[in-house]
Amino acid sequence: MHTLNVRVTHKKADVPTLESISFSDPEAALRDISALPQIKGCILIQTCNRMEIFISAENVSEAHHNIIDYIMGETIAKFKAHFKNGASQMPREKILEHMISASKQFHDVIEVEYHTNALLHLMRLACGLESMIIGEDQILGQMKESFALAKDTGCTTPFLNTIFTKSIKVGQRARKETRINEGAVSIGSAAVDLAKDVFGGLQDKKVLITGAGDMGKLITKSLAESETREMVVANRTFEKGEALAKTLGGRAAQFDEINRELADTDLLITATGATEPIITTSMIKPILEGRKGGDSLVIVDVANPRDVEAAVGKLDGIRLFNIDSLRNVAGENLKKRMKEVYAVEEIIEEEIALLEKKLYHVDVDRIVNAVFKNAESVRTKELEKAISMLGNGIGDKEKEVINRLTKVIVKRTMTPITKQIRRVAEIDDKDALRAAEIYFLGDES
Repeated sequence: MHTLNVRVTHKKADVPTLESISFSDPEAALRDISALPQIKGCILIQTCNRMEIFISAENVSEAHHNIIDYIMGETIAKFKAHFKNGASQMPREKILEHMISASKQFHDVIEVEYHTNALLHLMRLACGLESMIIGEDQILGQMKESFALAKDTGCTTPFLNTIFTKSIKVGQRARKETRINEGAVSIGSAAVDLAKDVFGGLQDKKVLITGAGDMGKLITKSLAESETREMVVANRTFEKGEALAKTLGGRAAQFDEINRELADTDLLITATGATEPIITTSMIKPILEGRKGGDSLVIVDVANPRDVEAAVGKLDGIRLFNIDSLRNVAGENLKKRMKEVYAVEEIIEEEIALLEKKLYHVDVDRIVNAVFKNAESVRTKELEKAISMLGNGIGDKEKEVINRLTKVIVKRTMTPITKQIRRVAEIDDKDALRAAEIYFLGDES
């Protein structure tokens, strides 16, 4: 079994591209991908700045082509749905031009890794080295959630279980043995830092936060020590927003009161899980007309899909920032952590060797299990014959002694054979492994 990683991340893609490629229904995507030819199992990691698919496959080259075709098909389907209402008025040539552009954009930003490189990337991801904000802890929780979803939907394999379990442990070890996450900022805290730079501090500013999920919690945590005029949390579930607001010493607002709250808000940081924009031009224009003073409304949108229509950023009186705007903060964070990055990379180098050795064992478990299964089948049959031949000459105690003796003989005879099978797997002796498959598995191989 081999590893394939297909990804689109902040390193090559901007926010609109990430939106166009992300899956609106991760569970359905998992099932679809796992059902593709050559793909044995799948785990999907999707965050505000990445979409990553990890696949187990015998033939990674064919699996690669199948997954690319699937993602491209889903992207085009999303494109068609987007233009559905106006498609009849749009010239066919224009539609084709858009589709070709979308296809080229996809191939420009997608990254693919096989085998050891894919495993290395997974470990780096778990350790926070692939994050926009190096060393952030949130990715580890996101990986655990993605792993759990894949297991719940029956889309993992023993192979994927092994590499994810190991990588998560490596991520934990890196944070325990190095200072990679010491004082680490998250996307949420980077958004707050960006806002502080824009304003020159948040003193006497009213801050409105929309969304009380994981990202909202990170944002409020970063705001906790900031001196602001007022902090308000608006969430679809009022009670959840109220609980988060209390941690800030702020107050909660009903989600449908966002318009009223924005009338005197200085900073809006939004991070909901909405599938459509919650802040639109038609909503903002009347608010801008009624706002007092000449200060702009600063909006930092860290949601994916975006909470704020792109056109809002073109309105007078609005300064709109999104995840792409955080790259400078990310660059400064990386400079501070380079020494710890080297320490984490040493841990990864050590752990990848151990993982590969373990993977070989997972890969030959089917053969090893067959060795013992076949031997046990022979043992039980011959034991029955021997006891039958002895007739009434032995009692239960003697039968148990013979039973245990034959078990020991089988174990001591077969164990050296299975150790040798594992050894040839570790040195990647494909001919020897194939011979073992044919001998012990027969038609099953």
